[in-house]
Amino acid sequence: MRRKNPKIGPLPDLPSPCTGVCSMDMQNLYCRGCFRTRLEIGGWALMSNEEKLQVVKQLHIRRHESPS
Repeated sequence: MRRKNPKIGPLPDLPSPCTGVCSMDMQNLYCRGCFRTRLEIGGWALMSNEEKLQVVKQLHIRRHESPS
């Protein structure tokens, strides 16, 4: 069991992975810049850090699977 360190507070929110290239690829339904879906983009601010980390993991997979 992990002990909590009283000196460490909550982690700051993870920053958005937005790259400023906001264009949806209608074939795979991901943004061409950050590889998020419309639901992931719209819900980012409401997600917990754990949810955001799961999305970021998916983004890496999508980016590597996407033909460049």
